Amino acid sequence: MADIAQHLFGPFAGIGALDLPNTELVEPFDGLLGMFYTKIVNQAGHDNAWFAEQAAPAGPGRVLDLCCGGGRSAVELARAGHEVTAVDISPIQLAAAQKRAAEFGVTDRMAFVRADVTTLDLGRAFDAVVIGGLSVTLFDGDARTALLDTVARHLAPGGRLLFDHAPAQPDEQESEKVFTVPIRLRERTGFVLVGTLRRPGLRTQFTNMSAELTDKECRTTRQLTGFRFWIDSTERVKEELARHGLSVVAAHRDPEAGAEGQSPATMREFLVAERVK
Repeated sequence: MADIAQHLFGPFAGIGALDLPNTELVEPFDGLLGMFYTKIVNQAGHDNAWFAEQAAPAGPGRVLDLCCGGGRSAVELARAGHEVTAVDISPIQLAAAQKRAAEFGVTDRMAFVRADVTTLDLGRAFDAVVIGGLSVTLFDGDARTALLDTVARHLAPGGRLLFDHAPAQPDEQESEKVFTVPIRLRERTGFVLVGTLRRPGLRTQFTNMSAELTDKECRTTRQLTGFRFWIDSTERVKEELARHGLSVVAAHRDPEAGAEGQSPATMREFLVAERVK
C-alpha cells in the first residue's frame, strides 16, 4: 500500500493525511473502486471496435488480450468472431469480464486466465496480442521489458500487437483535473472523486479515486486509491518495441479525440506493431 500513498496528489493526498475513521487504501483495480473503474471504462466502445477490426485483417483468428480488465475489448473481439484468451491478475476484473461475455453470448469463444502478465507463458502462439485501456503505460523498466517478453513469447511470426498509449503533446504543460461522480450501491449512497495529474516532463500521469458511501444509519466508509501511468513519446515506444522484434506499421489517433486534445483520455494513440523475427 506504500506505493498507493506515494501516488496520491492534491485533495486525495489531503484525504489520506486526515486519517479519518473507516478509511482504507485499496488496490487500484479491486474492491469498490475497481468495480467503479470497470463500469466507467466499459462505457467507451469505439476503441473496442478498432481492436476487433485490426486484430486479424485476413479474418477471425486467435487473440490474446493481456490486462483484459472488465472484458470490454475481449468481448468485442469475440463478437467479431475471434477466439479470445483474456488474461488479468485481478479476480474482480476477470469476474466482470466473464459476466460481460455471458451477457453478449460469446462465452464459447473465450477463455479466461488469472495470471501475472509479466510472467505468463501459455505455451502457444496467437495471431494477435491486444493490450487496451492504456495498460501498457502502467509498466516501466524491468516490468515493461517483462511484459514485452510475454508479447514476443505468444505472438506468431507476422502476428500483430495492438495497444494504446498517451504520449505527451507538443509543449504540453503540467495539468491537474478533478471531478465528482455520484454513486448508489444498494442501500448506500455517496460519490467518487476522480482526478488526474499529468507531468509530461517527468513522464508521469497519476490517476486517483476516492469513494465515500453512507448507509441508512449514517455510517460512512471511504476507499482511496491511486496509480501511475508512464508517458512516452511514439519514437521511444518504437525503439523499445524494436528490441523485442516488433515493428510499428501504423499509428492512429483516438477517433473520439477532441480538437483541443486536453483530456488524457482523448490524447491516446493506437499503435499496430508486427512481429518481424
